[in-house]
Amino acid sequence: MINPFLPSLARISVFGITHLQKQSPNMVAWWSAVFPGLGHYLLNHYIRATFLTLSEVSINTFAHINDAMIYSFCGKFELAQSVVQPKWAFGYLIIYMLSIWDSYRLATYQNKLYDLTYLKNEPIQRIGIFPSEIQFIDRKKPSVGAIYSFLFPGLGQLYVYRFGLSFYTIIWW
Repeated sequence: MINPFLPSLARISVFGITHLQKQSPNMVAWWSAVFPGLGHYLLNHYIRATFLTLSEVSINTFAHINDAMIYSFCGKFELAQSVVQPKWAFGYLIIYMLSIWDSYRLATYQNKLYDLTYLKNEPIQRIGIFPSEIQFIDRKKPSVGAIYSFLFPGLGQLYVYRFGLSFYTIIWW
């Protein structure tokens, strides 16, 4: 009997192919520490990731954190201290820590879902036909995706049919 509460390993939609796979929670948390929201993109949580990246950029701008970092790297500590807006900086810290914690928590939860789904041993749907397009799963070479991303950020994601992340990356670039 199929349990409707367990997800399948992959879902094909108009927006691309979303798949459930085991992720290292430490690596996902590290990507969130690099830039809030990147760990969530790795976990296919696009709306939450977009919200976190946009809030990080806006709060960082209001707090003048990058300006303070540049001044402190140049040894102008008094100028760095005078430029930072403390109430915005605390908001930045909250978003930063929340992003790391939430991505770690989501990675451990998705690993549990992956284990349950893998034990269910249900075949993965390999083709999806929609009014706007036909989506299918095929093998891709990671090296080709890396080369495309090196040429222009976002093209590697386009190569592996992750359209939402691809267009988001291209727009930001």
